[in-house]
Amino acid sequence: MKMKKIHIYNILLLMAVVMLASCKDDIRLDGSGNTPELVVYCFPSTADTTFINVSRSLPVSKYTVKYHPTGINDATITYTVNGQPQNVCSRGDGSYYVVARQQPGDKIAVEVSADGLADAGGETTIPDTVALGPASYRTVSIGEEDWNYMESYYQFIADFTDPAASSDYYAARVRMKIGKDTTEFSGIVMDDGTVYGDSIHFHSYTYYPKVYSQSEPLMNPVSNIDDSFGFSSDFYQDLCIFNDASINGQTYRLHLNVLPGETDPETYGYTYSDVKAYRVEVLHLTPELYRFLQSINAVENSDLAQHGLAQIQPTLSNVHGGFGLIAGWNVSRSDFVSLNK
Repeated sequence: MKMKKIHIYNILLLMAVVMLASCKDDIRLDGSGNTPELVVYCFPSTADTTFINVSRSLPVSKYTVKYHPTGINDATITYTVNGQPQNVCSRGDGSYYVVARQQPGDKIAVEVSADGLADAGGETTIPDTVALGPASYRTVSIGEEDWNYMESYYQFIADFTDPAASSDYYAARVRMKIGKDTTEFSGIVMDDGTVYGDSIHFHSYTYYPKVYSQSEPLMNPVSNIDDSFGFSSDFYQDLCIFNDASINGQTYRLHLNVLPGETDPETYGYTYSDVKAYRVEVLHLTPELYRFLQSINAVENSDLAQHGLAQIQPTLSNVHGGFGLIAGWNVSRSDFVSLNK
């Protein structure tokens, strides 16, 4: 822990004492809103398969730490693309999917009904891609204040052009390609020709390593003062979100840092030496999806909110009659950049 953060929890404790000593309020959990409702999540894109997750909300008065949300398997779902109904299939456990050809600009509507619950649904539009140039990389060394040493990163650079006629929202990530695409024999051959063992084929594999945003101003790294008071700049699911408020209509160069050798530990049979290439991906998000991710980040990145000492921003929902999110997105991809080993 940094020296400048040593007293943060003492500060939090002091604030808690002051607040508890000066505030008194009666909270009732049996109000009219304390009833279960449908929860629907769906994120359409130009992929040929779109998933829909349906569950029910839990009244606050019934919540326990052991609660695990369960999906609704018998929901009736209407999914339309520009008003045309599509076939909806169930995968079980409240998960459904639609196979349909979807293009930028398509209007997607989802309506859900289930026994004993009010109908819920919403709509969104799939955004267009943005112009993304070729990617390149270099090695950079950045001082790590926590431990007083220099950390080396691969820094991936790519230019993208923001549309001038609209306010736009984005997420950026780096995709790693790993794999040998070879067949290897694992076993022994006896003197008489008897073979013991199997052949193992290693396929190529892709993985999204964590992106470190300290070199990218658009992704709002926190200041030293913010950091001292328990604010951080981590991103939910490592999706580095940002908007075009300061670059509207411009061509902008992204700088995304990745730790060399950071691979999926659960991928059996692959090591850092098998990493072949990387590429940059820029996701064009609808405003609802951006604000949804932003609301999650606001809570996760605040020690004050985590300890109940600051107002928690509600997680955004655009589902009428229930909760959840129906929001579109699209993705631009650079070519893969091979590493010079």
